[in-house]
Amino acid sequence: MTAFGGMTAQANDTGCGRCFDEVEVELLRTPDVPLPTDLLRRVAQKDPFHRADQPAIIRRVLPQLAVVLVEGAAEPALVARGLAAAGWSRWPRKQAEAVAGFLETWWTQALRIESPPTSVCEVFESCVTASSSVAPWLARWEAERGMIAYHHLNESVGRWREEWASDNSPFC
Repeated sequence: MTAFGGMTAQANDTGCGRCFDEVEVELLRTPDVPLPTDLLRRVAQKDPFHRADQPAIIRRVLPQLAVVLVEGAAEPALVARGLAAAGWSRWPRKQAEAVAGFLETWWTQALRIESPPTSVCEVFESCVTASSSVAPWLARWEAERGMIAYHHLNESVGRWREEWASDNSPFC
């Protein structure tokens, strides 16, 4: 994701003081420095209105965050919520295309792997949340004709039935 090289939190971003210490805030204001995985997750999973400039902070963590998501992040839907709140689809074309490409690739790979690091349900729900649309993800699923994708569909439908029966929505 070279489209995000050099991105930082705003220079005047101090964080809230309770959630991030001074060292972590300084790391977020320093471009291209690797961030600890725990910091990535905490930044991405915070309430989207926790920071004054959500897009800047998400751009800063996104390259490393993409790796964490592919490897099997805990609660990817919360990460997707932060991405959606950052309005990524309205970012400059190169950045928006990079995010869209990542989501498409992550989704397609999850459909094709028998046991993906993150369940297909969670990847689907995360992509829907991040994009605020269900259509492209269902279309991709429909295009996958293999037994693995069909198996994932059966598992997902079973899970969603349970959630809806208890008045829960899988989408945050």
